[in-house]
Amino acid sequence: MLPVLHLNGYKINNPTILARIRHEELEALFRGYGYTPYFVEGSEAPSMHQAMAATLEHCALEIRTIQEEARRTGTASRPRWPMIVLRSPKGWTAPRQVDGHYLEGFWRAHQVPIADIGTNPAHLQVLEHWMRSYKPEELFGKEGRLIPELRALAPKGNRRMSANPVANGGLLRRPLDMPDFRDSAVEVKKAGKTVAASVPALGNFLREVMRRNMQNFRVVGRTRRSPTSSRPSTRSARRSGSGSISRRTPTAASWSRTGGSWRCSANTPSRGGWKGTS
Repeated sequence: MLPVLHLNGYKINNPTILARIRHEELEALFRGYGYTPYFVEGSEAPSMHQAMAATLEHCALEIRTIQEEARRTGTASRPRWPMIVLRSPKGWTAPRQVDGHYLEGFWRAHQVPIADIGTNPAHLQVLEHWMRSYKPEELFGKEGRLIPELRALAPKGNRRMSANPVANGGLLRRPLDMPDFRDSAVEVKKAGKTVAASVPALGNFLREVMRRNMQNFRVVGRTRRSPTSSRPSTRSARRSGSGSISRRTPTAASWSRTGGSWRCSANTPSRGGWKGTS
């Protein structure tokens, strides 16, 4: 997975925080998250297309190099995954101004950039000029279909997003060796007398699932308590250890680089980084 942070300055009609801090701060922020950020910035479409294409290729090769090294050595490490910060104007390629108000590069480009086109002929003309600036006659045939040269660029077969065997949720899955869930049931000898919690019972069940499927089953949960808390993931972690490739501390308990129970913090960057290693 390659994260792309698109900064265009505004969210609806308010400036965004990350788009307002200095370049050095933004780079330091994502380096602190564990990434190597690459910046693609500008407003000239031809040069931006070239810069984005070159950066995407560089990042893809960097990801492949990290993966190949891990597979070659068999060593679990915490690499710095690449990410892209794309900075472009909001409403890019829209008219710069309409009725004396800024559009491109300003919050007015959000949602309905030009209103009243049904009743205002001047606005309709501005919209038509804007749409024709994309030269649709060069992109579509007489029937309104994409020209063959552009249609040929679309991925085919398993390269299509919906057909990718890694992403479609079915082709690469392996059936689990499942225990009988009744073996983890809480025995109730008399109504109103048995004291038990559902979460530990689930933890016992997941622990047995993990024991039977050490190579193709993982428990992933948010970090809220210490590794000794009575959560399902904790009981399953006693079988394989909690997975972590971060720096170990002397007091770390039941942490393992090959552990089957993974704790993810609640912020998106770390979750994306973990998914990127799979």
